[in-house]
Amino acid sequence: MKQGENRPYHHGDLRRALLNAALQLVTERGIHDLTLREVARQAGVSHNAPYNHFADKAELVVALTVEGFQALELALRSTYEQTAGTPLERTLAISGAYLRFALANPAAFSLMFRPELRQSAHDVRECDEAVKNAADATFQILLDGIAASQQAGELRTEPPVEMLALTLGSTMHGLTVMLSDNLLVKEKAVSSLEEAEQLMMHVMHMVAQGLVIPS
Repeated sequence: MKQGENRPYHHGDLRRALLNAALQLVTERGIHDLTLREVARQAGVSHNAPYNHFADKAELVVALTVEGFQALELALRSTYEQTAGTPLERTLAISGAYLRFALANPAAFSLMFRPELRQSAHDVRECDEAVKNAADATFQILLDGIAASQQAGELRTEPPVEMLALTLGSTMHGLTVMLSDNLLVKEKAVSSLEEAEQLMMHVMHMVAQGLVIPS
């Protein structure tokens, strides 16, 4: 047995310690080095300790994914409720919260959209359902905001709410990924969080312009 693998469990909350260690590991070394053995080493516990809570790496990823969506839901809901203005203005404002969450939590965000990491779980159906429920609750904020905007006469009513949400949601997510991964061309690059948020709002308003009811 290698040195460190027989270290006793000493955390007050093993599950929390393992989840935190996994996020730290992904932050430092990337997704490909994420294994239960490495997570245990990062947490300073025996290599068998993770199995007290997770049957395999996939279940650990599921737990992190669910937590990520729950935290994102809270961030989006808080922004929507605290933003002044019309329903459409409040709805578009959540794109900034989405971007801020991704930039502040890169490890969690990267795991949330990697379904292939969950497919080896012992109970794939249960794991997929848990992730779907958490993701749906997050997406519901956008759906509700769009529905409120339609009722207020700010958005067209002929496209279904789901299609409008897909349009705005895919724009929001796509630009977030581009900003997170520095994929923008040089002349469009941003150098601060403030500039990134401004670009996000500008793009979202441009997209929304094609969805509003003509005056």
